[in-house]
Amino acid sequence: MKFLLIAPGWTKLPEQTNFNLPPLGPIQVAAAAPDDVEVRIVNENVQPVDLEADCDLVGLSVLLSCQAPRAYELAHEFRQRGKPVVLGGLHVTLCPEEAAGHADAVVLGEGEGLIGPMVADFRQGRPRKVYAHSDYPDIAKVPSPRRALYDKSAHYSYKGLEMVDLVETSRGCRFNCYPCCVPYLGGRRHRIKPWDLVAQDLASCSNLIFIVDNSLEQNKEYERSLCRNLAGLKKHWISHPITPDPELLGLARESGCWYVYHAIFDISDKIRDRIKLYHDHGIAVEGTVLLGLDNHTEDFILRLIDFLQEIELDLAEFTVLTPFPRTQAWKQLNDENRIFDRDWKNYNAATVVYRPRLMSPDKLQELYYRAWREFYGRESQSWRMTKLYLKVIRDLPRPRRKAGQAAGTAEPR
Repeated sequence: MKFLLIAPGWTKLPEQTNFNLPPLGPIQVAAAAPDDVEVRIVNENVQPVDLEADCDLVGLSVLLSCQAPRAYELAHEFRQRGKPVVLGGLHVTLCPEEAAGHADAVVLGEGEGLIGPMVADFRQGRPRKVYAHSDYPDIAKVPSPRRALYDKSAHYSYKGLEMVDLVETSRGCRFNCYPCCVPYLGGRRHRIKPWDLVAQDLASCSNLIFIVDNSLEQNKEYERSLCRNLAGLKKHWISHPITPDPELLGLARESGCWYVYHAIFDISDKIRDRIKLYHDHGIAVEGTVLLGLDNHTEDFILRLIDFLQEIELDLAEFTVLTPFPRTQAWKQLNDENRIFDRDWKNYNAATVVYRPRLMSPDKLQELYYRAWREFYGRESQSWRMTKLYLKVIRDLPRPRRKAGQAAGTAEPR
């Protein structure tokens, strides 16, 4: 069987620096497919989709809600051409009934243990409409993602340097944050991968990795163990927050921690002290700054922008509260009849789709744009990101020159 697996494209936000990382979802699905299935992956953000492709089954991996309209459009085009289509991914799991109307089958939740039976059913011409687990699959049996299916030199490199690989060391999250759907998707239990599986995966990664676990801060002993295991591998890594403990941050920095993503939605000494502690240990911080909570006023948001400059945040990614399905935010705003836009294209964390409590939607949208302008008024986002890269590039191995190639000459691509 020839299985064409597609990550649908979406419109990137002009406020953000445009770069593409190799998606983790499709190569994890490919790893769960039977060995005799020929899998080809297309990421529409970096290469075109061939609607006439030679394949027996088309899979669409829909991570983001803003990808859903394009995914449904592609599903329609392939089905019109007689190709069966299966949909999976985060958005499909959040909206299964909707997705099922656009495909021959949907895969809900984690794909391990589902992809094999799904393929077998399609081979026999008798697919079920829905493939879902009654419980979460055993994380100790999750296969390593098939990274070799990506042509990184063609699509995910810059001047000969491979870009960040996405790595998963655990699933689930014991926290239950207001705007987040992870508790619904991955469960409230922190499920940790055995280190030998993580190490096997890391062996096929570049020297820059992003540990995409929902939060390393769930388990302090796990954080220590992870840092000790990473030490000596010469990887530079990014993650979501690490517990702000001096001993732990020292271990993290020694093991190659480069910078962390940290959610910021208020002004407090706690945030100030956390950022300082990260910086004291040589770890940069990119704030994911959420605007539009019910206690946010125009004055508060303007003070928040000043606060981010004051604490010398390295990077900021501003977002507006977006009521993704199955989140606490969705339930509250939907119950209060405050959601006025249900077009998934606008669920991109940059477009206001609900009525804020203390300002108009237009005012929140204006403040979102203003936050980007003012924070990056002196130094652009691309330059700030370049400075972060320059901190680690000197430690990365450079591609070898071919015989006869002059020093300082780029290797042909």
